[in-house]
Amino acid sequence: MYKYNISKYNPIFRDSNWTYRKEDWTAISDIGKSFDNKILTVTDYIETENKYIKTVKLILNYLELDYIYVHDVRRSFSKEVFADMIKKRETLYSSEMINMYDKAERIKKLERKDVDAFIKLLLREDIGAKVFYPRRLRIFICYDFLMGVNCSRSLENIIPEIEALGLYTDIFEND
Repeated sequence: MYKYNISKYNPIFRDSNWTYRKEDWTAISDIGKSFDNKILTVTDYIETENKYIKTVKLILNYLELDYIYVHDVRRSFSKEVFADMIKKRETLYSSEMINMYDKAERIKKLERKDVDAFIKLLLREDIGAKVFYPRRLRIFICYDFLMGVNCSRSLENIIPEIEALGLYTDIFEND
């Protein structure tokens, strides 16, 4: 398997222990806060989120996958708490995303048309899930906008496209 870490974090700000030394935002709850003398706006947040979604789609296209599987989907909140929580950020949650949250635990196979909403919910830590295609792909979307990718084929050919989006790719020792 080829293993990658893909994130918004510039590796020049990491120390030898892999600790990120630059002040940066890590979650949707940081919108409106200042980082490195710049306020995180809704627009900035959405732009970054879209970079991750485009990256997932690039990978799916490259591996010629029309869908991916999801397993062990966990909602972070009850439906009631989620509904109350998103009132603060109503414009950031489309009806498509709310519907996805409602049915998330029942989804087994994620079609391309549903990738955007599902990945947004993962990035926002509203859900957790294992995202994969057997023997070909595993995507780990973790806290703090960290994304791990394990795949059966090298992503070397699309790394320039991923980095052109504004994300950074670290290649780990491959099996």
